[in-house]
Amino acid sequence: MPGKPHQKAHAWLALGSAIGLAGCAAADWNPWQGQTEPEWDAAPPPIVAQPPPRVIRCRRAARNGELPADEQSIPQDYAAFRSSAAYRTSLRTWQDAEQLRSSSGSGAQRSVVIELGNQRGQYFVDGRLAMDFPVCTGVPTHPTPTGFFRICEKDRHHRSNLYHCAMPLFMRLTYDGIGLHVGDVFRVPASHGCIRLTREACATLFRDLPHGAEVCIRP
Repeated sequence: MPGKPHQKAHAWLALGSAIGLAGCAAADWNPWQGQTEPEWDAAPPPIVAQPPPRVIRCRRAARNGELPADEQSIPQDYAAFRSSAAYRTSLRTWQDAEQLRSSSGSGAQRSVVIELGNQRGQYFVDGRLAMDFPVCTGVPTHPTPTGFFRICEKDRHHRSNLYHCAMPLFMRLTYDGIGLHVGDVFRVPASHGCIRLTREACATLFRDLPHGAEVCIRP
């Protein structure tokens, strides 16, 4: 006589369980066979702290001859001054007093070189260096143009029509407003294209440079 349906179901379940247990024991069954088993207890990867963004700190150049304590020992010899590690960051205006005195002669040839990379300028009299001074030139969005220019205007009390600010001792180089003048001088570019000088250096150039004097601006 055939068994009841629920009895047949129980019999099939028992038979399947027995076969499964026998297979696991005989073949050493591994569900991850052929794969890398997960490392359940592995530590998470370490979090590497990112360095803070680089900050460029600017120092205003001294306008009245004062120098920070760390610049008191800068060499007076120009070759040593120029080759020193502090040249690129120095706030000092280097001068050759004898050469500056010779610039008062009416027949002297005077010219200026501005170095954008060093943020420095040099004043030459008859081809000899008379002064090396810090400058502040244009930011990338308002760059200072490079090339050869001539002073086409001098205005002791100039005021910018575009930026509505004072530009004392202004020496114009281009008719679209680029020139040399007194202003805040930093060791990085910070102007809108003009060349800012300390009052000390600008006063010397304004006094000595005639209309038509050459100014070379190079990278």
